[in-house]
Amino acid sequence: MMKRFLALALSAVLALSLTACGSSTPEPTASEAPEASNTTTDSGESYVLKFALQNGENHPLCQGVAKFGEILAEKTDGRITLELYYSGALGDKATTVQGMQTGTIDGAMLMSGVIADYGCDDLRVFTLPYLFDSVAHARAFEASESGQALLDTVQSSGSKMVCIGTYQESARNYFFTDKEVRTPEDMKNLQIRCQEGSVYYDSVEALGAYAQSVAFSELYSALQSGVVDGAEQPLSGFVNNAFQEVSKYYVMDQHEISPNLILFSEITWNKLSAEDQEIIKEAFNESVPYFEELSDAKDEEYLQTIKDSGVEIIDVDVAEWQEACSSVYDTYGEEFTDIINQIKETKY
Repeated sequence: MMKRFLALALSAVLALSLTACGSSTPEPTASEAPEASNTTTDSGESYVLKFALQNGENHPLCQGVAKFGEILAEKTDGRITLELYYSGALGDKATTVQGMQTGTIDGAMLMSGVIADYGCDDLRVFTLPYLFDSVAHARAFEASESGQALLDTVQSSGSKMVCIGTYQESARNYFFTDKEVRTPEDMKNLQIRCQEGSVYYDSVEALGAYAQSVAFSELYSALQSGVVDGAEQPLSGFVNNAFQEVSKYYVMDQHEISPNLILFSEITWNKLSAEDQEIIKEAFNESVPYFEELSDAKDEEYLQTIKDSGVEIIDVDVAEWQEACSSVYDTYGEEFTDIINQIKETKY
């Protein structure tokens, strides 16, 4: 009897063991999971793409992205739409990049200098002072084959982001609270707030001034209280942040003309079919003329606002300022020699 009981018990254990093995299928690890295809035909799937913007809804750059979204929705009969989050609602620039890298944010518009800090070293060329002759020159390069090859390094560098194009607004210029500045010599010993980064610091100091790091949210009060003597912004940033209230001089030196990149998370991008990727690129390209016309018209309005506020707009000999910053090219320019030559050769 005991032998029969043991045999039955052993049979039950074996049966349970076999059943468990037969019903258990291990989950694939990240490396084993199949990659999302980006070469399939149009599946007809719908997407609401979460898109992060640092500027407010009325900024020309954001209006350009809104137009991009409208065109995309029209081309896909509403199947693919952009859900826009303005004024840093999804986080600051670093948080936005991290969100795209993990796929929690589908797309964003950020300046090239920001993305350069995430392995896209070649994009640092855009931070060099007086790189372009004009906004028209910059737009022509960014639309060229050489420009597109440079933008493609966003993805090839391993940043986990994809750049589909750029919006190029007006140049960044210096402005000052009290001192009238017309030449680099006039910059001597001034305290100037500039963007974060060694190229920016060295550019300010090559002009004879002292570079200061001040949070943008605190810049107005820093100008008002005299903590800094000046700063730099494009026309849109100067007016939209009311810096004309605490400044007397706006100098059209055009020291930086760098693009705003239209970016997508590589995770999101790889979920899309090749056809949908092309539709998105086409929609963006069709929005560029709208943005450029709007941006240029708004710049005229900004200039008039600045004049009406009593701020003096000063035109300068840009070549003189460029020469003063030659040491910056001695330090940083050699690694970008090929790109710089391509930029100089760009017709516009």
